[in-house]
Amino acid sequence: MTLTPMPVAAQRFIRQLTDKHMPVFPNTMLEINQILEQEDSAAVDVAQVILRDAALTGRLLKMANSVYYNPQGHHINTVSRALMLLGFEQVKVLALTLVLIDSLKASKRHDKVLKEMAISLHAAVQAQNMANLCHSELPEDIFIAALLSRLGYLTFWAFADEKTVSAYEQAESTVSAEIDVLGYSLQQLTQGLAEAWSLNDLLVQSFRSHDKSEAVQIIRYAGQLAFETRKSWDMTKLAPWFKQSATLAHSTEETLISSVYDSALAAQQLLNLTGIERAQGLIPLPSDIELSDDSLSESVADVEQGTLYFAPDQAIQLRILQDITQAIQEHRSINQILEMVMEGIYRGAGMDRVVFAVLSADKTQLNCRYAMGHQNEQLCELFKITISNKTSSLFKDLLSAEDAVLLDQSQPAQIKKIQQESNAIFNVQSLLAMPLKRSNKPFGLFLADRHASNRALEQQDLIAFRQFCQQAALAFAFLTIQG
Repeated sequence: MTLTPMPVAAQRFIRQLTDKHMPVFPNTMLEINQILEQEDSAAVDVAQVILRDAALTGRLLKMANSVYYNPQGHHINTVSRALMLLGFEQVKVLALTLVLIDSLKASKRHDKVLKEMAISLHAAVQAQNMANLCHSELPEDIFIAALLSRLGYLTFWAFADEKTVSAYEQAESTVSAEIDVLGYSLQQLTQGLAEAWSLNDLLVQSFRSHDKSEAVQIIRYAGQLAFETRKSWDMTKLAPWFKQSATLAHSTEETLISSVYDSALAAQQLLNLTGIERAQGLIPLPSDIELSDDSLSESVADVEQGTLYFAPDQAIQLRILQDITQAIQEHRSINQILEMVMEGIYRGAGMDRVVFAVLSADKTQLNCRYAMGHQNEQLCELFKITISNKTSSLFKDLLSAEDAVLLDQSQPAQIKKIQQESNAIFNVQSLLAMPLKRSNKPFGLFLADRHASNRALEQQDLIAFRQFCQQAALAFAFLTIQG
């Protein structure tokens, strides 16, 4: 339900943002929320949304390995592993933070947007840590609401036209002046975006002035702190804030101050890992925080931006294989292991598409269980291969194979057969395949290609592919023995 009628000018700008400037952000948030609402949702479904973007994946994993999210220092080398250790909601927080930042990269006024982004991320980290102090059951939702609490300001500076911005900058810094110049306030714009894009229930609640719930108060207090400290920390001026916030958190002021200082430092560290240029120093730190030489040194300078497809990377292959070994030792489920194997083939071996298909109970159909990569949803939906005992079938031969197989242009008849039997789903020039067996009987098949990017498959790719498929076989054997 709309809280107050949304001004026409705000509605017009929201349509512009939705259709032209930021279509990816609301769609991604909606997609992830829909996945999490499904009772049968799997980690691979969430991972797939993230893995579409190679640069996003790299930055998310760097953030997942930060001290803030991973204080125990567990090595997280796959999105699947991050989902295991951090949980769906926390990975959602990381993904949406990065997608929001990416959506604003084409902004017209980069410096203004950076400053607003710093305030927003600082508010989000403060809010989540305050929620934890309050033993709230909604720390991730509170983080997202605080992160988006100045979305109107972010989008205005990023995408408003020059004439409107010029008039705004010449006006007084009051809500009434904003409305006179723009036809709406930037807080109203935030509210309108929250409603139009179905962003976060808590964010919408925070606009209800009569709402005094704990979660909403945390969002407001965190936002106030981040805004008041955007240039420097005046502890005398902040004294009432600390007193009121300590009461809200059922904490002493000393405990709260310590938490707030830690949160400010963590927010700057996370900002450095988002891929934002010139992020260092955007969040001022209290003067009595003692910094070590490397406390703010992490960055993502080595993450290639704009990468459409993953390139083969032996270092990533090794790290993911180690992750899989660790997961096996932890007695993770076979489904979790398979998801990590899929991600290893996709990211480590640098494939465009990866499929794991399983035989039906009557052994007559090969159906997609998981698909990762280019057009994965359509691929999995269409992948239904009929296997008859009475006729020859290349897919039947692949299921019976004793090892991984590379089919390429040196075997034109085989390639043509794959295209025909898959009804052109695999209309490829080369393909990797390896069966997964139980008691020496096939029950599944891994397939991978680079059709979308038109890159060749070579013997080195076959070796990497085989390694991951063998890990799946070892995991299945081990977990079967363990019961």
